[in-house]
Amino acid sequence: MAEIVPFRGLRYDERKAGDLTALICPPYDVINDADREALLARSPYNFVRVEHAKSEPGDHEGQDKYTRARAAVEAWTTQGVLRRDTAPAFYVHDHYFELGGRQLRRRGFFGALRLYPLDAGVVLPHEQTIPKDKGDRLTLLRATRVNTSPIFGMFEDANGRVAAMLEELTSGEARRVGEARVGSERHVLSAIDGAAPAEELRGALRDARIYLADGHHRYEVALEYLNEETAAKRVHDADDAASFVLTYLCALDDPGLRILATHRIVSGARAAMDAAVVRSFDPAPVDRGALADTQPGIVLVRDGTFTRLEPKPSVDLAVLSEAWRSLPVAQAEALLIEPARRAGGDVRYEHDGDKAIDAAVGQADAVLIRAVDAMTLKKVADEGERLPPKTTYFYPKVPAGLVARPLEA
Repeated sequence: MAEIVPFRGLRYDERKAGDLTALICPPYDVINDADREALLARSPYNFVRVEHAKSEPGDHEGQDKYTRARAAVEAWTTQGVLRRDTAPAFYVHDHYFELGGRQLRRRGFFGALRLYPLDAGVVLPHEQTIPKDKGDRLTLLRATRVNTSPIFGMFEDANGRVAAMLEELTSGEARRVGEARVGSERHVLSAIDGAAPAEELRGALRDARIYLADGHHRYEVALEYLNEETAAKRVHDADDAASFVLTYLCALDDPGLRILATHRIVSGARAAMDAAVVRSFDPAPVDRGALADTQPGIVLVRDGTFTRLEPKPSVDLAVLSEAWRSLPVAQAEALLIEPARRAGGDVRYEHDGDKAIDAAVGQADAVLIRAVDAMTLKKVADEGERLPPKTTYFYPKVPAGLVARPLEA
């Protein structure tokens, strides 16, 4: 099944670059313009200059944000700000964070995952994606020949073998190579570069399926780039660097794995929303304080009132995939959100429940949806299905800049 191999990581030398805390950044797709300005101000070496460089007036082909990203990698490597590790390694990432008043740790590791066609049944997407321009990531990959941020994959560790292995290695043989604190989050990076433990870890995942959590578009871009390189006869064997992609891997049952719901905020379709509720749901008032105890599947929020929506027994859900028609997100999309879209409503997405509630004022309604758990996600993916778009939000995001992967021999 999946082949995951160690690689020679490209990492910051903090003796020249400064504290790692000032150097890492979120993945590109959650960085807005204000975030980027704040990251740029943290350090002249902050990785946002590579991961999500800024366009400038007068940019043109041959001089743009992509060539600046490449120039940054080249200059920092020449200066020793970035250094390539001498031996291939897996990199364990302990991510400490707070959520819902609890202190949590998600443990995963970075490796290079062989690329497989999405219909091969080895790497499985878990949800439908909204079409977006993948040209940005492809142009960056062409320019830098570096996997700047990882895809996020999950695997089943039914007998706890990998968890036990990582625990033993981080307690002994693995070398701590980096630590960063950003707000309430703490990142600890350790390298497993011994040949024997690396081969044992590689072997433990040989029969695994990999379930894509984040990075569907990055994975598709890596496949497209491999096809380009192959067509140009720049791929000379099956183990060429372009045949693999930087991947962060986490067990499906890791205690720190958190999947948040993606709530909907709908504006400009109040009449359509009301009609959909009457047609398809049995409504009942619910107290906001009860939401934290038992999150109902679907809750409509409007001007400070909360209404639980249960699909009527008579509603025909046969048009939905059998694998996920019982999920609240699928029911809400088909019976409530889609009618609002057809009526011209604007639909926005929010992962923070309190922010979604606060947005439900005036002519805006919030639709709160219960989160999907990891094993449900696995079940749907194993059946060859994909959940509706914007079903899941894996929290927290894996930062860019802890370790990158150059596509060199």
